[in-house]
Amino acid sequence: MNKHILCCLGLLAVVLMVTPGPAQAQPVRIGDFDGDLRTNAAFWRPWEGNWYVDSDVVAGGIVQQLGIGGDTPVPGDYDADGKTDFAVWRPSDGTWHVILSSDGSTVTATLGVGGDIPVPADYDGDGRTDFAVWRPSTGQWRWFSSQLGGGVRVFPASAGAFSRAGDVPVPGDYDRDGRADFAYWRPSDGMWHVRSSLTSAVSTMQWGFAGDIPVPCDYDRDGRTDMAVWRPNDGFWYIINSLDFTVRFHHWGNPGDIPVPANYGGDVRCDLAVWRPSDGTWYIVSTQDFATVTTIQWGFGADIPANVKLIKP
Repeated sequence: MNKHILCCLGLLAVVLMVTPGPAQAQPVRIGDFDGDLRTNAAFWRPWEGNWYVDSDVVAGGIVQQLGIGGDTPVPGDYDADGKTDFAVWRPSDGTWHVILSSDGSTVTATLGVGGDIPVPADYDGDGRTDFAVWRPSTGQWRWFSSQLGGGVRVFPASAGAFSRAGDVPVPGDYDRDGRADFAYWRPSDGMWHVRSSLTSAVSTMQWGFAGDIPVPCDYDRDGRTDMAVWRPNDGFWYIINSLDFTVRFHHWGNPGDIPVPANYGGDVRCDLAVWRPSDGTWYIVSTQDFATVTTIQWGFGADIPANVKLIKP
């Protein structure tokens, strides 16, 4: 059976939780380094430790040194000023290094060990990105709450009680309460598991197949993270709108591309986008009309797009 059809059949096994949220969606803030409410084309160059940001606000773009080879880029808004901060996580010692855009100061924190996967997000709803890691060996999330302060918080309390090695963590605000929910996608069966930070209930849905890359984002402008996958072998995006549960699939990208969905147009929704390492070009199509296309040549080869989810099946 055609995979387009199979993907949609997953809707028959839905156990989804719909909860009320704010009256108006908030802007999608992913990779907005210059504060203009749009995602910037940006990348981190591992062998230099330099960040390069293509900006319409800063003439000539932004270049910032932070990090060394072996680090993992983990940009986010750690100071709640509306701009994305340059940040890296160092697996060798579990340290986070962040340059705050609000005052240019550098902060460090220690959280995680080698083998962990960094999953920074705003888990407590205070507008700041929290330091967080997911530990595949136990399936547990560990994070510092920037709102509650003090100590490392762990979910779940028991190893293997929620997720396990081989899963792909996909945190996002699926219930529109202003906090990131603990969530993962299981490549072996294509199941999404989301624990609501609002109700603590867990919802599940089958969406995607082994080999797909999960690309959750708010594509329909309702303030909720939508479940979505990008299929590398054919370049198709498969999206479930959380607003009305309609299914969309669109072709955008080719094998070898890296999906980098984000709010490039400033219209409070995620656009479909890929970065092509072979020529360093960003290909972006607006999800408002699926007609407005933007291309940007920025980076090449082994560069790492700053807003990419580095967690792959």
